[in-house]
Amino acid sequence: MNGVGEKISIVFLLLTVMNISSSPYPFLLLLCYAVHEVGHLLFAKLVGAGIKDFKASLFRLNLRYDCASLTYLREALVCGGGIIFNLVFFVIFANPVFDFNDKFYYFALYNLSLGLMNLYPVSVLDGGEVMRCLIYRFSRVDRAQRINRCLSFVFAFFLWLISVYLQLVFASDVSLFFISVFLLYSLCFRA
Repeated sequence: MNGVGEKISIVFLLLTVMNISSSPYPFLLLLCYAVHEVGHLLFAKLVGAGIKDFKASLFRLNLRYDCASLTYLREALVCGGGIIFNLVFFVIFANPVFDFNDKFYYFALYNLSLGLMNLYPVSVLDGGEVMRCLIYRFSRVDRAQRINRCLSFVFAFFLWLISVYLQLVFASDVSLFFISVFLLYSLCFRA
């Protein structure tokens, strides 16, 4: 494997702007994204993966790690590092010691949301990359690629079904619907 990459597309940027505009503390949401990326960087450093490429523009963040010499389990740690950091920060700031301050409460919830969303096993998310590493660990590469694509599509389609159900029954927020459509689009039209 040449490298693992983190990408934020225009769709996720727009969804972030939607969330920030409805958030009482928009800076905290951006801080959670920083916590997530620091988690990836720290785990990459811990397992010996160097940063291969870093590009930032108005609509995209691309951070790629050089994992060519890593085992699949170490690569899975790099992929899951952001999730781990978000969940650790949730546990720390969901502590009753911080309960009296609204900002700590929202910071904990934002970290939980970002961590759980990235845990979802679709190959364009961190959870999907962890799933890919684990499948590659126990299967031949060609077979593992087919299994990973199939499972990613099934999970993305299931998320889409849940989002449609929530829209029809509860008239819920459309963010989950847009995320599921973006995931399906990314899986179907990814190079």
